[in-house]
Amino acid sequence: MPRALARPEQTQSPIEIIRAALREAAIAPTVFDALDVTGEALRILAELAQAEVHHGR
Repeated sequence: MPRALARPEQTQSPIEIIRAALREAAIAPTVFDALDVTGEALRILAELAQAEVHHGR
């Protein structure tokens, strides 16, 4: 089972999130696990982007 990625409230830059997801996807036991890891990373990045938009208001 892939490790969970850091949550948005943790201090991790978008590039760190992407790198971690790529590492995890590369060693995932199945293509479906790899897709789950990358999908979770995209969800976290979207949350970060949305938080920046709301914060910038």
